[in-house]
Amino acid sequence: MANDNLYSEFYEDKEGEIIFVTIFVPEERENLIKMYEEFSPDRRCCGLPPATRKGIEVWIDGLHENGYGFIAKRGDKIIGHIAAVPVGEEAEFAIFMHQDYEDRGIGSELIRFATKFLREKGIKKLKAITERTNRRAVETYRRLGFKVAERDADYLELEKEI
Repeated sequence: MANDNLYSEFYEDKEGEIIFVTIFVPEERENLIKMYEEFSPDRRCCGLPPATRKGIEVWIDGLHENGYGFIAKRGDKIIGHIAAVPVGEEAEFAIFMHQDYEDRGIGSELIRFATKFLREKGIKKLKAITERTNRRAVETYRRLGFKVAERDADYLELEKEI
């Protein structure tokens, strides 16, 4: 796992800001909690992120004990997060972007970064679940090559071979 810390990149977003994407490390835990404490309630999807600090802490810790985390930062502030939990050769993941940084290509870049890392770890398929009404997420996933695998009245499960 020591080599995992070598995974990081800088890139320029659509507004010309320099964004740092990297593997989540425990030292960033408090910064990640802060991002979720500032998260707009109307941007929650599938009941996530949790609404309370304690819920956020338990959720983040559980995700990162069972999988991999990836973050996007502008300066010292975390502005995006992916959690990927592998099961065999598949990984279910969730992505959340701070509402002040949406529509800047950061989520797409974070997904690309995480995909590269997960492929190197032997993951062959990514799976994501989102609400059918979450157009931003559905459009982003489709643009990145995800296909709808299952649907019901409320949710879509999307997947992509990597």
